[in-house]
Amino acid sequence: MERLLVFSDLHGYLSAWLTIKALAGRGDAVAIAGDLFDTRYGNYNDPDFAPDQIRSTIADLDFKLFCIYGNCDVEGFFKGFSHELSFKAFDKTIFMHHGHKDTLMIPQGTDIIIQGHTHLPQLEKTQNYIHLNPGSIAVPRNGMPTFAVIDSNSVSLMTLSGEKLASLNF
Repeated sequence: MERLLVFSDLHGYLSAWLTIKALAGRGDAVAIAGDLFDTRYGNYNDPDFAPDQIRSTIADLDFKLFCIYGNCDVEGFFKGFSHELSFKAFDKTIFMHHGHKDTLMIPQGTDIIIQGHTHLPQLEKTQNYIHLNPGSIAVPRNGMPTFAVIDSNSVSLMTLSGEKLASLNF
């Protein structure tokens, strides 16, 4: 894996999904920290709301997908995900959850915690972890569509225009 592109809170918007597919290059992987589909509250009157189209393309992706359910995803709509996930990338243990549950057991040995839910980007280093919220490219609460990039030596918050908002080295 060359890069791990991190997103959250697409809420079923096809244009956001197509943006992710365009940004992910050969050798990249994508992590989605919940609310990919939003089949609980989604706006079916919006022509860009297309969770069925998103679901139909997941089997044919050119990149590895790490994805969890968010509070707006109905598990029965797309089986096979969970509400939290631990995985390794760049010799770091990553723990991903959506961020809407109060009690959470962070696995021992975690280096990076990824969460979504707030639609606001955040990147900080505490004593034990790097904490990342990529914000949202679909419905950002600060008006700025954002995502994150993790590579072999850093985590960066990015705008869709390519501006780096913040970065932390490992």
